[in-house]
Amino acid sequence: MSDWSHWVQEFSGLNGDRLVDPAALAAAAVAAAAAIGLAPHGPPLARSGPEGVDVLLAGHGGHIALHAIPSRGACLADVATRQPLAAARAGEILARRLGAR
Repeated sequence: MSDWSHWVQEFSGLNGDRLVDPAALAAAAVAAAAAIGLAPHGPPLARSGPEGVDVLLAGHGGHIALHAIPSRGACLADVATRQPLAAARAGEILARRLGAR
């Protein structure tokens, strides 16, 4: 049995307006971390750049990363944790926060 729970999802067809705000994406990562009991090392790193917005929340025993391309309505979400099944639960929270259908 693996020591890790890992979940990766590429969302498309999202409202690009929901993907342009680094603070809003960071809040989504914090909400997902809280839902699975992932204790962050500190606040998420959230940056805008010419290709989109990136968010990384590193925690004790895992991480949550978001890579958003607002102009394409796309976001790649990556969750890893040591808690069984928790990564998929975090993914559900992220999907809801991103407005995925």
